[in-house]
Amino acid sequence: MDKILDEKVRAYKAQLSAAGIECVREKPINYGWNLVCRLGSEEGRVNIYHGKKGISVVLQAKEGALKQALAGLDQAQPAGLSAAGFFGSQGEAPAIRPAAADTWMGCDESGKGDVFGPLVAAACQITKEEEVLFQKAGVCDSKALTDTKIATLAEYIRQTLADRCVVTVLMPEEYNKQYEMLKKNKKNLNHLLGSLHGQNILCLLRKHKCPCIIVDKFGKDEYVLNELQTVAKTHRIIQIPKGERDTAVAAASILARDAFVRAMNTLSKRYGMTFPKGAYAGIAAAIAQFRHQYGDAELAFVGKLNFKTFDFLR
Repeated sequence: MDKILDEKVRAYKAQLSAAGIECVREKPINYGWNLVCRLGSEEGRVNIYHGKKGISVVLQAKEGALKQALAGLDQAQPAGLSAAGFFGSQGEAPAIRPAAADTWMGCDESGKGDVFGPLVAAACQITKEEEVLFQKAGVCDSKALTDTKIATLAEYIRQTLADRCVVTVLMPEEYNKQYEMLKKNKKNLNHLLGSLHGQNILCLLRKHKCPCIIVDKFGKDEYVLNELQTVAKTHRIIQIPKGERDTAVAAASILARDAFVRAMNTLSKRYGMTFPKGAYAGIAAAIAQFRHQYGDAELAFVGKLNFKTFDFLR
């Protein structure tokens, strides 16, 4: 656990204790920790992790005294996410898709904030019936799940959707090449991610009709819209922060994260070492170990060289 996250978790556990809420179990999840909390006979979960805009605190609890108590704690949550707003079988998400939409697409990414490993983008097209099934199965923002749960849900999503889902994986070597080309044209990482999302959306639209597309917002709308061109004029494109509140986007986040984890495992086997996820804990030590064993030139095959962590190469 890195220092910033460690302090946040310690402070939150102190708040739980002060409120008379027992923390009965805790376990690591992607980028953070999952706390199982109890008040009387009621149990709920709190996920504390590094999100896209800092540390996020997300609740999973049924309506009751525990949920009210957790919602009352000073959580410093990111804008747009209510204390009770975790979606899934234990709560309802605010509707992002139009109510009349019988089918819609969700898009998300994984790896953008990770020093090591690929950049992954995924898209899923689901129906209202599949939304219910996915929520019952536990489909939610992948950041709130363990890698084991992600693998299980990803397989279920792939089997259910078949050709209505697509994943694009940009391994570090290709990522670094494309990033350098963008840089020469005065473009940035968001242009690259917009391109991947655009490719995935167009891939699914060539097979299926889908009037509504929801993208987890990562920058200006133009990054995605410019890739879609005329499609953007004939389809409703919704780009919104915390898009994983929508089940289709959540499903895409799980597929993207599953592909990222599998790619990281492949790199670990290839080089005989563990590459830490994220951009904080263990990164400097892993880079030092890798440089000692394989040299600087090989870093382009395992890491995203645009990170400041690799400034020593420039």
